[in-house]
Amino acid sequence: MTTRLRLTALAAYHAGKLYLPPGYHIRLDAELFTLHRDDGSMVACFAVGAAPSEVAREAEVDYRATGEAAS
Repeated sequence: MTTRLRLTALAAYHAGKLYLPPGYHIRLDAELFTLHRDDGSMVACFAVGAAPSEVAREAEVDYRATGEAAS
C-alpha cells in the first residue's frame, strides 16, 4: 500500500507550482496565509493546509470579478 502525500497550497507556492493569475501572491501569517493582489488588498484567507486548487480557484474568481489584472 502506497501512502500519497497531499501537496498543500503553501508548499506548492514555495515550489513554484501554485499558478495564480497575474498580480496575485500569498503572505504567510502564523498559522494562516492570505491571498493578496499587488495593490496590497486581501482577497481571501486560508489555513496552511489548504489545497492548491482551492487557492487558485479563489484567485481566478477574484481576477475575473475585477475585470483586469491586479496591479
